Amino acid sequence: MNAGATNGILLLGRILLACCFLPPAIGRLANISGFAAALTLKGIPYGDIVATAIAVAEIVAPLALILGLAPRVSALALIATVAISTGALHRFWDYGGLNRQVEQALFLANLGVLSGLMFSLIAGPGAWSWQGWWSGMGVRKPAKKKRQSRPRAAKPKPKPAPVRPAEDEEEFANAA
Repeated sequence: MNAGATNGILLLGRILLACCFLPPAIGRLANISGFAAALTLKGIPYGDIVATAIAVAEIVAPLALILGLAPRVSALALIATVAISTGALHRFWDYGGLNRQVEQALFLANLGVLSGLMFSLIAGPGAWSWQGWWSGMGVRKPAKKKRQSRPRAAKPKPKPAPVRPAEDEEEFANAA
């Protein structure tokens, strides 16, 4: 694949990952006390602090991910928030019946988002990002010219010495 397609796919992946976080994060921010209570009920210590940290990370990190600003740090922050939220809130093994199916579907969906974040962490943001622009990844640098050697002055090649026929050959030539 060419570089433009690769960078476009990386940008699209960053945007789609951010879209997984921003709408729920806005909802959590609107009801931060309810989110903190849910975390506390699930056994997370300091639920209000953890809820605030998760809500802030789920707003700031996706925006940074879209822009490609510290993309690996953003991906790591989102990996941490997904791991904490999924482990605390979607323990499908504690439920039965229809609730188990719903929680299991949410758990597996979050694992899919985690895998996307891991790919983003490994692949990096690409050239179409703030980091790519800052490091000059998208700018093509002119190829270095090969150093051409100067033509050397041609040395005259020595001429071979004339070949003289041997004396025996001269005798045979005169005899004929």
